[in-house]
Amino acid sequence: MKRISSLAILSLLFLFARPSEAASDLKTVRMTIPRGALFVLSYFGARDAGIFRKHGIDIQVDARPFAGFMASLPSREVRVATWAGLNAVEQINEGKDMVVIGGGLTVMQDVFSLKGSPVKKITDVRGKKFGVYSTGAGSTRSLRALVMDGFGIDVTRDTQFIEVAGPALMALLDKGEVDVMHNISSLSIAAASEPEKYHLVFSPDAYWKEKTGVPLVWSAPTIAWRDWIEEDRDRAKRLVNALHESWEWMRQNSDKAIEKYGKLAAVNSAAEAQTIKKMLQAGGIFLTKWDQQVVDAQWKFLEVAKKAGILDKVPPKEKHALVLR
Repeated sequence: MKRISSLAILSLLFLFARPSEAASDLKTVRMTIPRGALFVLSYFGARDAGIFRKHGIDIQVDARPFAGFMASLPSREVRVATWAGLNAVEQINEGKDMVVIGGGLTVMQDVFSLKGSPVKKITDVRGKKFGVYSTGAGSTRSLRALVMDGFGIDVTRDTQFIEVAGPALMALLDKGEVDVMHNISSLSIAAASEPEKYHLVFSPDAYWKEKTGVPLVWSAPTIAWRDWIEEDRDRAKRLVNALHESWEWMRQNSDKAIEKYGKLAAVNSAAEAQTIKKMLQAGGIFLTKWDQQVVDAQWKFLEVAKKAGILDKVPPKEKHALVLR
């Protein structure tokens, strides 16, 4: 009986010890994301679903206002993030040793006009009032480079270029006070969810995918400081795998994520939720792989951005693009 009791106690101790041992094996990673962005859904939804733990990552995510998010990576408050891609390239050009290590949010912020507008395609924007939510945003600068590349139009010079905060910009479009808008991701979703009201003028993602076979990821790829990677390469690899799986998880589980985190992600209607679901299941919004083909396509865009005068130089991809295996 004593032996049986001892074995029972040891078995119980072993069972209770296993979760804490598993928890101690997790590698903690702190990251920031902007409120009102689709990353809110993927990070928190996949975290709740156990995706990060499955890859051995204890993810700690701070959803904050955009300015605080943008300051977090250059200041090294966090050392890895799904962060503004062209800004990261400029940081690299200034001497910061950052590396692009994974996919992320594609340039899915499309250009819209009102349904009855004479602006039907991107070549119609010459001389028109062209509203953007931020002249410095990676998506806006990517858009400028692509329109110059494909159509010879510099939207900052060949249109009446206007910078207005996201919600106000959409209101101006609704009133007809701007002819087209290029807005934040959540308001791009809002416009796409009302095809009877808004007309799609140009899709940066569709243009680049047609040209290279790969969507454009410079809205927010996965960026890390090199010393963070070298500190624990296995942790970096696990995080990238977890992020890629989190975006694949979103393709089939957006309803679940929106139900819990839709307000924080600025999803304001059932139509918007349905639009997000449709775009995700069609393979849009997130780029969920990072291999040499993807790297080559993204660096080809950097050359386009340099030619357009948006970048001073292109950092060598052999040094600043890393495929973790």
